[in-house]
Amino acid sequence: MIIELLVHGVALLIVTFGGSIVTKSVIQKFPITDLPQGFKHAGAVIGHLERVLVYVLMTLQLPALVGFLLTMKAVYRFGDIQGDNDSKMKISEYFIIGTMVSLLWSLVVYMFVQYLLPDLLV
Repeated sequence: MIIELLVHGVALLIVTFGGSIVTKSVIQKFPITDLPQGFKHAGAVIGHLERVLVYVLMTLQLPALVGFLLTMKAVYRFGDIQGDNDSKMKISEYFIIGTMVSLLWSLVVYMFVQYLLPDLLV
């Protein structure tokens, strides 16, 4: 039980902070200068929460709620990305790339832990 908690604790740190590094490195390949300005560091906090929630929901075997989380995020951002001009298109692509990288990172860490955990608990 203690080993399992430690593994999940370390995994959550990797999901949260490692995911930030990975997401930033991918997003930097798509520079946008005209992003709408929100709260300072809000995007990073949202990313941290998103990755932690995905990992926790998958660990609790609630993948449908991951879909709900992504749907909620898309609905909330719809007004920001709606439109036909190039700027709106770039913002929507930037948003989707960041979300997908973040989601993928969380799922990869989750799958790695699921693969590793049985061997540690023997």
